[in-house]
Amino acid sequence: MSSGPAQRREDAFYNPRPQGYFSPAENGTWTSSTTAPQSPTVAFSGPPTNPKAIRLISWNIDVLVGFAEERMSAALEYLETLVSSTPADTPLVIFLQEMGLSDLDQIRASKWIHQRFNATDLDNKNWLSPLYGTTTLIDRRLKINNVFRVPWFSKFDRDGLFVDIALEGPSGADSSSTVMRLCNTHLESLVADPPVRPAQVAAASPYLHAPAVTSALLAGDLNAIQPFDRTLHSENNLKDTYLELGGAEDSDEGYTWGYQVPQWMKDKFGCSRMDKIFFAGEVTPRAFERIGAGVKVKEEFRERVREAGRRSGSRIIMNNRVFIDH
Repeated sequence: MSSGPAQRREDAFYNPRPQGYFSPAENGTWTSSTTAPQSPTVAFSGPPTNPKAIRLISWNIDVLVGFAEERMSAALEYLETLVSSTPADTPLVIFLQEMGLSDLDQIRASKWIHQRFNATDLDNKNWLSPLYGTTTLIDRRLKINNVFRVPWFSKFDRDGLFVDIALEGPSGADSSSTVMRLCNTHLESLVADPPVRPAQVAAASPYLHAPAVTSALLAGDLNAIQPFDRTLHSENNLKDTYLELGGAEDSDEGYTWGYQVPQWMKDKFGCSRMDKIFFAGEVTPRAFERIGAGVKVKEEFRERVREAGRRSGSRIIMNNRVFIDH
C-alpha cells in the first residue's frame, strides 16, 4: 500500500484479465481449468438445481485482524451450517473478501468445500496484492462460462472478480449466449479525496449491463461509509437488494459491521451497512439476512484469544455479513 491518493495507471492496466478456476480432484486435491489434459474431477451427486433460484453468501474475513487461522476455521465451520441448511435444489455461491494465504490453505483443505464447490482462487497469483484478495466458491452444479478480473482505480489494489454462469435456454439446455454475471468485490477503504468508490462502481457497471448478461449481481464489502455511497447503485442503474426488500437506511436491521469490533472502534464509528448486494436485469430478490453475528473462535482457542484481547484492548471474533436468496 502506498501513501497519498490513488494514482491512475496506464489504460491497459484496467482491461479485463481472464483467469481459470479450480475443480475438486481425487485424494482431496484440486485441478485447474487451465490444466491440459485435465485431471478427473470428483463426482458430485447433488440433486438437480432449481433454474430460477440461487443463494449468495458474502463475507469479508478481514486479513488485518489477528488469529487468522482460528478465525477462518470458525468461519468455515459456520458457513458449512449455512450450506447444509440450504434447500437441496438451491445452488450456492459464496463471495469471500480479504483472504490471506492461510485462508486459502484452509479453503483448499476443507472437505465440504471440496465436495460441493469449484473455486476461483486457491493461490494468490491472480491477486493484485500479494497479501490479500478475493475468492468465489461456485456450486458445482452451475456451469461456469467465464472467469475474469477487472482492476479498479485503487490505492489498495482492489478489483472486481467476475464469474459468468450459463443460463438454461428455452429447451432446458445450457445457453452459451446468455449468462448470469456475478461480481465479487471489495471496494476502496477509508475516506479519499477525491472519492474512489464511485469510480469503482462506475467501472463495474458496463460489465453488469453487457448485452449477453440477462441478470447480474455485484456484492461484497462495499465500504459504504460516506453519504455518496447511498446512491452508487441508482447512479449506475443497479438496485440495492436490502432497500428493494423494504429495508431502511440507518436501521439496525441493515447494519453489517460494528457489532463485534473493539469498543473504541464502535464508539468512534458506530455500526454501518458496509456490505451490500446490488443487482440488475432479470433478478427478483426473495430474502436478505445478516449472518455470522456472534460467531466466535473455537473454545480451545478462546483463552489465548482473550489474553491477546486484554493486551490489545480488543476482542477477536467474527464480524457479521450478509446472504441473499434470488
